[in-house]
Amino acid sequence: MTEMVTVRVDEETRRKIKRYGIPVSQVARDAILREIERKEREEALRAVKRMKQILKKVDVSRVVREIREDRLAR
Repeated sequence: MTEMVTVRVDEETRRKIKRYGIPVSQVARDAILREIERKEREEALRAVKRMKQILKKVDVSRVVREIREDRLAR
């Protein structure tokens, strides 16, 4: 399903759109998709930074020790 989005532009911009035959729907769609991708990358980067902060607190030697103990218990 698709939804309609309306964009307001001034008269000068509208004249230039017509003059140059700019496909407004496609340009708007492309711009919106690029912005969504940018926001998703930013969000992923923030998540990685949060994970990095959490993982800094993990004692690797303890994790290794716990895994070895668990394997030996099997």
